[in-house]
Parts: sequence; structure tokens; C-alpha cells
Amino acid sequence: MKVFTLTLLAALISTTAKAEVETNNDKVDLPLPTRSEFADQTKRDLGKYGAVNSIQELPISRLYFVEAESGSFIISSDGRFAIEGSIKDVWHRKTLKTVDDVRSTLRMPLADMKFDFNKDLASLVLGNPDIPRQGVIFGDPTAKHTRDLVSKINANKEKYNFTFVMMPLIGGEEAVKRSMSILCAPDRELAIEDLANNTDKSFLETNEGCPDQNLMFTVYMQEIFKITNLPHVVREDGFVSKGAPLVLDEWLEAP
Repeated sequence: MKVFTLTLLAALISTTAKAEVETNNDKVDLPLPTRSEFADQTKRDLGKYGAVNSIQELPISRLYFVEAESGSFIISSDGRFAIEGSIKDVWHRKTLKTVDDVRSTLRMPLADMKFDFNKDLASLVLGNPDIPRQGVIFGDPTAKHTRDLVSKINANKEKYNFTFVMMPLIGGEEAVKRSMSILCAPDRELAIEDLANNTDKSFLETNEGCPDQNLMFTVYMQEIFKITNLPHVVREDGFVSKGAPLVLDEWLEAP
């Protein structure tokens, strides 16, 4: 289902970007194709193979892009698989021909995502909503490292603005229940205190009638953002910290 998943995820990315081409050493800005135009072209390219009869995941854990004298290709980390042909990044609407092309796609700015982290995901705002958002945090409310990061932000709330997305992947059923209790609390400030301190002062006696807060959709973010550790922090420009940054201010200022 990977091809179909890629097509689905492509719809989440916005269409505001530009490409640069060189003509006689002069650079000219040309608009990239829209998301739908690029997706349609990709479908046409795939269509030359005919109807899909079956799909099997390859035993590959890591891939490398190789730029050689005669062209470019992708090779698996163990050297077992070498993949030739046109390589397209549907999210960035680019055909990858060089290593520089690949490097330019390593970060995806959050502003380019075609969904609202605050409205579409099971989330709440940490810190000061009056300053520009600095990033998004995916975390499990039952995990200590997540709570420690939330506590650090909450202790200096005037200087930070993060969207915290509930990702109850560590604590199992308890994490799901705690996520719902925090998200359904009528007092958001007290709920954030509970999130940081592992308390339950804001909790309602029952969450009946409370929306599901998009927890199911949030789970899909694990695949989109390649989340392997929690907390998983994404800066506005797409810079990622797999785990809580050791020094948050330094991480925010890092190139």
C-alpha cells in the first residue's frame, strides 16, 4: 500500500513553492507545478506499467541516493538493492537528479503542510500564543521526558510558543485515557499543568460527549514525520530533534 499511502500524504502538502533554473548562467524563477498537476503527472508516469496486480514491501531499512558519472541511482544500506530510473519527491514536487536535490528536500517547513496542527490534530498550545510559533512537539503524556520538556516550556511560557500534539504510543491505554482527559479539560492552563506535573487537577469525572480530539488521525503523523522517539520536536523550518533537545534555546537557534 506504499504507493497509495504516498498519494494520500501528498494531499497534505501545500502548493506554495518556487523552482530555480539556470539559463546561460542567469537564474530565472519559475513556479513549480501545483500539487494536483505534479500528482497527476506522477500517476501518468506510473500508469505506463499498467494496472497494479500486487504489492510487496522490500526488506530495506535504509536507502542512499548515489550520484555517479553516468547518472544517479538509489542503493540499500546493505548493498543488496540498487534502484535506477526517475526518482520523484511528491511532497516537494521535484525530480531528484543530484545529491543537492536530495539535500534540499530533507526539511519540510511546517507552514508547507496543508493541515492545521491546532485544529486538525489532538493538540494544545504551550506557552505564549501571541508570539510566532516555534515548532510542534509530539509526545506521550505518560512519558517522563515528554513531561520534562513541557515543564521546561511552561516555566518560561512568555518566551515560547509550541503546539503540543498527543502521541500516546508509550503508555498504552493509560496514555490514551490521559490524553483525552487533558484535551477535554475545560481549563486549558490547568490541563497543561497536569501534563507537565503528571497530576489530574483539571480532569473531568467523565469525558462522555467530548470529541475524540482527532486522536486517530494523529497516529498517522508517526509515519509522516518518521517518529521513532518521543518527544519528537519539529522546528518551524522542518529541523527535527528525535528526543527532547538538550538545550532548547540553542536548538531553536541552530542553523
